[in-house]
Amino acid sequence: MRFFGDSTNTTQNLSLIWVRTCQILIMFALSISMIGCAKVRDGVVDIFRPERIVPVFDPDAVITPQTGTVIHRKNGIDAMVVPIHDVKNVVAFGVLIYNRADNWISFVKEDCWMLDQSGENIKQIDKSQLSFYLKKNYRPKLPPEFEADIFRYDKTIRMQGGHAVLPTDDLKKTNIMPKNRSLFFIYFPKRSLKSKNLRIVIPGVTSEFNDQQTTFVFKFKVQRG
Repeated sequence: MRFFGDSTNTTQNLSLIWVRTCQILIMFALSISMIGCAKVRDGVVDIFRPERIVPVFDPDAVITPQTGTVIHRKNGIDAMVVPIHDVKNVVAFGVLIYNRADNWISFVKEDCWMLDQSGENIKQIDKSQLSFYLKKNYRPKLPPEFEADIFRYDKTIRMQGGHAVLPTDDLKKTNIMPKNRSLFFIYFPKRSLKSKNLRIVIPGVTSEFNDQQTTFVFKFKVQRG
């Protein structure tokens, strides 16, 4: 009888251990599930919380209140960069260069590039690839408040009408007459947003009078929501 009793206690103990083990496994599985659901939920939130490119404070720049356009003025040249938010598949910026000097200036649009926080230089999307990234018949446009921002910054800069195009031997080079402007757009792959801090570099804006070259750097960051 004692042997039978010992067998019964052993069986009960094993059953209790099994039940507790199952409870622990169930609790562990529920914890993993909750963590996984939290990650999925965070992922979904990130998907529906869009990224925006916003300017970073720079004591050497003017930042306009409505569009977040960053403006630098050096050597008689105003260079302005504004983020474009109506394009989903690329990182886009509008660039306006205004020549307030008394001589022609020139630059090469294709030389503009983006610098990320890790120090990587990111090239623009090539013209031949734009149709792959942008929807058919896409036409870039500035934010509707851009003109008012620029007028508030400097009333002498006129946004209406076209700008004078000067002939050049270099087809990639753009020449700007005195008191005139040039507007263009630059695009970068969306996957290039690997860090929060970005720099847009407009290099080698050249005076055709004395060959002086001016480089502009614009500070932005990636913001969610």
